[in-house]
Amino acid sequence: MEDKTPRGRTALLLVLITALGALLSGCLHANASLNISGEDQVSGEVVLTTQVADGQPPLRLQPPENLADRVQITPYRDSGRDGSHLSFHDLTFPEVEQLAEAMSPDARYQLHLSRSGSLVIFKGSADLTPLADTDSGVDLKISAPGEITNTNGQESAGTVAWSLQPGAVSEMSATYQFSNSTGMDWIGWALLVGALTFCAAAVVAGLALRTHVRSRADQNA
Repeated sequence: MEDKTPRGRTALLLVLITALGALLSGCLHANASLNISGEDQVSGEVVLTTQVADGQPPLRLQPPENLADRVQITPYRDSGRDGSHLSFHDLTFPEVEQLAEAMSPDARYQLHLSRSGSLVIFKGSADLTPLADTDSGVDLKISAPGEITNTNGQESAGTVAWSLQPGAVSEMSATYQFSNSTGMDWIGWALLVGALTFCAAAVVAGLALRTHVRSRADQNA
């Protein structure tokens, strides 16, 4: 997973898992992780596998063309299970939702990732009822810098995790508090320019006062 520092939106992964679960027969195994960076860019990966019946083509995913430069999908096989490994990097919040929608054929999910001031808010739901009575496993993780202020997942060192139950509708939420570092860089630069401007103004005022004092002294001499 690409990372500008270890940080970084499981919403996309949730959508992919939900949609594929509705399409595939038998059990589905999914392990997903997502990292939100301080620049509000998202990187992550997901491994999806299922048991493939004889003569049935293995699971393969296909990203939208406009995101193909930052989304990679490769075939994956492990212990007789076939599937895909999807990874992506440096996606904006809207691009993650675009990728999720493009790869999801139904409406068994809802997701939203947004920023409000210093808060980054993730909300999602997944209808995994098509996976009822299967030995499926779906695990999601999301991490980001800053403090976790609210979540219904399991917290650990800046990471929130969910284990979704097959055959049930799951609701997920997490709120992180941190400032966009791009905005902070701009603020820092603005403060620096302001400080330099103030210093320059002070120097000019000092020189003007010194000249005035000398002029008065010459007049009184």
